[in-house]
Amino acid sequence: MDSLPTVRRARPPASPEDRRRPVVLHAVRTAGAFARLGADWLGLWRADPCATPFQSPHWLLPWWTHIGRGRLATAAVRCADSGELVGLAPLYIHREPTTARRQLLPVGVATSDCLDLLAKPGWTAAVLGALAHHLLASAGEWDVLEFPQLHRDSVLRRLALPAGWRVETAAAQPHPVLHLGGATPWPPRMAQGLRTARSRAARAGTLCFATAGAAQVQSALDALFRLHQRRWNGAGLPGVLADAGVRAAHRASAPLLQDGGLLRLHTLALDGECIAILYCVLDPAPAHERRCYYYIGGFDPQHAAFSPGSLLIAHAITTAQAEGATAFDFLRGAEPYKYRWGARDQARVTLRVWPP
Repeated sequence: MDSLPTVRRARPPASPEDRRRPVVLHAVRTAGAFARLGADWLGLWRADPCATPFQSPHWLLPWWTHIGRGRLATAAVRCADSGELVGLAPLYIHREPTTARRQLLPVGVATSDCLDLLAKPGWTAAVLGALAHHLLASAGEWDVLEFPQLHRDSVLRRLALPAGWRVETAAAQPHPVLHLGGATPWPPRMAQGLRTARSRAARAGTLCFATAGAAQVQSALDALFRLHQRRWNGAGLPGVLADAGVRAAHRASAPLLQDGGLLRLHTLALDGECIAILYCVLDPAPAHERRCYYYIGGFDPQHAAFSPGSLLIAHAITTAQAEGATAFDFLRGAEPYKYRWGARDQARVTLRVWPP
């Protein structure tokens, strides 16, 4: 597919004054200290114009509690004068079982997309300098730093390291993204398929679309786990939600995302029974270039004849558009169904750094 220009909320460019801002770096090593970052982290996340819900403490603190394995090596950067948190790189060290290679990875890796450095506007250069110092100081503890799925314009690509350090940037899996312009953002062929699916569904019974409120979040997650596993079990696979730790992380994270106005758990019921569900997250309301992210879904395969998954994706897209989203991000992976909606690739890169 043709690649689109990277569309992203803009972080103001660094100025020479940014580099001279006095900062103090704290290496966060324990789960307790990591959790205590929560309130300050939330304030920083709200201040960073490029931050996504996947970088919020609502998402990453439960991830570390229930999924994370290894040793924390997080860099928290504070203003030397006020103590305000102005930068955060949530990192941990993971030992690869087969090679024993020590990987320095972002918290949330593998089950999350759109992970990156957080920096308050006006502090980016100072935060990058502090992060470089953190990497130098901890270089004996890890063998390779790997940041997958970065935007091409990520500030991490401006990280300045001494001679002898090896830095590699490689193409990563693309993110197919549907831009929400016009009354019907998907192609005519998809529109025709949706009309056929609605006609078949009407003959099957009464359909009801809904979005879970705070009181329905846990029951909606129950339905998601059940439907997702049923679909993948039919293919002889466990599915990504089979792990108990992953399910526990979502049970802890979803209410926080809901309270923050970021969660959209869309459901489709047939004659009162939930037959499809989509787990989406939405950028905060003030964000320019607001994006809705389709994280995961599930549907009952016995109703595949009228494509409940497609009907629910269409509902999620139109809902996101009504809420002011300018793009529907299918996240990483080049699955053919994403392109049938008219999504086009936005390139991502993987950053790797090796100390000397």
